[in-house]
Amino acid sequence: MDKLVEMKGMGKSFFGVKVLQDVDFEVNAGEVVALCGENGAGKSTLVKILAAINEYEIESGTITVLGENITRSTPLEMQHKGVSMIHQEIVLLDYMTVAQNIYLSREPSNKLGFIDFKKMNTDAKALLESLGQDINPTTLVRELKIAQKQMVEIAKAISFDVKVIIMDEPTAVLTNRETEILFKLIKTLAERGIGIIYISHRLGEVKEIADRVTILRDGFLVANKNLEDVTEKEIASLMVGREVDESVATDFEGDVNDTVLEVKNMSGEILKDISFTVAKGEILGFSGLIGAGRSELMEMIFGLRKYDEGEVLLYGKPIKIKTAKAAISSNMGFATEDRKGTGLVTERSISENADYVYRVKNKGKLGIITPKSINTRVEEQIKNLRVICRGPGQLVRNLSGGNQQKVVLAKWLLSEPDIFIVDEPTRGIDVGARQEIYNIIRELAKSGKTIIIVSSDMTEVLSICQRVIVMHEGAITGTLTGDNRTEENIMHHAINVM
Repeated sequence: MDKLVEMKGMGKSFFGVKVLQDVDFEVNAGEVVALCGENGAGKSTLVKILAAINEYEIESGTITVLGENITRSTPLEMQHKGVSMIHQEIVLLDYMTVAQNIYLSREPSNKLGFIDFKKMNTDAKALLESLGQDINPTTLVRELKIAQKQMVEIAKAISFDVKVIIMDEPTAVLTNRETEILFKLIKTLAERGIGIIYISHRLGEVKEIADRVTILRDGFLVANKNLEDVTEKEIASLMVGREVDESVATDFEGDVNDTVLEVKNMSGEILKDISFTVAKGEILGFSGLIGAGRSELMEMIFGLRKYDEGEVLLYGKPIKIKTAKAAISSNMGFATEDRKGTGLVTERSISENADYVYRVKNKGKLGIITPKSINTRVEEQIKNLRVICRGPGQLVRNLSGGNQQKVVLAKWLLSEPDIFIVDEPTRGIDVGARQEIYNIIRELAKSGKTIIIVSSDMTEVLSICQRVIVMHEGAITGTLTGDNRTEENIMHHAINVM
């Protein structure tokens, strides 16, 4: 088997903290290698060094790509050498078209030397159709949904004469159908001799798609195994260095009549006559396929979208929440699904991100809010959520994706909301940290907080939610409790076929 990539003795530090220590890694032609580990284990750092991403220059160790020793390079040079990376965070240019993003800096030209837009659009359309996507290549990227943007990222990566593709959490925003298309593409690419580096926290996907798994922990290489020789549970244990709890949510033991939030006959945009209640101390889950209207519903409740009909009641009293500030003042919190777009200001520090919500919540109250008091509270949340960082003053953009997600949660936990809506709570978060977040959610519920979870991960919904509402095309199609909470039942209601 031809060796495409060989990395030996890789070491890397940021701000004096070692994030990689003497790591060996390789990829062979036609092989799918899963790269697993907790957040902060060094996975993204390792592949960003390979892809020559800015700030990720080789510090120690050697890299060989297709037999060529690599010392210094740029992302574009590495792409021309055959190494393309699909980033966890979308890095497309919003105000350019789909085709312009795919062929950026290498646009086809006509005989006069001008950009041949017709050819570029035709080629982009053919490439997208090969991925099963009906996306107009002349559409501006900012008009696409997150899942569509991810498929454009994938199209861009394979548009090069690619030999190695790095995929960092590629299915995080994809539907089940889009994930199936992606897996078929990966298998096709592997059959052509292309090597795939697949980073994912979804171990079921790893077992399904990969040939071999390399596991990092705290910057060290801890295992390199064939997938046929290891179970999902063994992978999880190697990632965290301990046994992983796989408990299932127990039934709600509180008073179901102690209603905190009630939504009556809400309609608007794609929503159709939505009604539900959630009680004090309950963990209520919303499941369904992407586009079912779950996030839109939560945004309407929180005042981020307008609804045409219906009403929201808090503690039995009608309330009209028109802005996020009003929702926060009503003791509500909302961790949105898009941490980069709406959850965080990445150019600001952890404390500055947390500070805004805390100040809105405490505006007008007696007492002085000082940076020291904020930092003390933030440090407590950093410790509770095991955020890997230098401290409250670190810029959010310098954190890994998973640690950024933890900061989103920390920001809202700091405001101590009575009703906490969490949309995709563990997207991009490793199995160890996932259990920690589940435990925090359970403890919040035990303390009397009301929790609403929106998640595309059925295992997650079943693990944490005491009651599950399933949506399909803007309507509620099922409410599951007790033994009825199964993946099969969720899927049947999600596609509205029983």
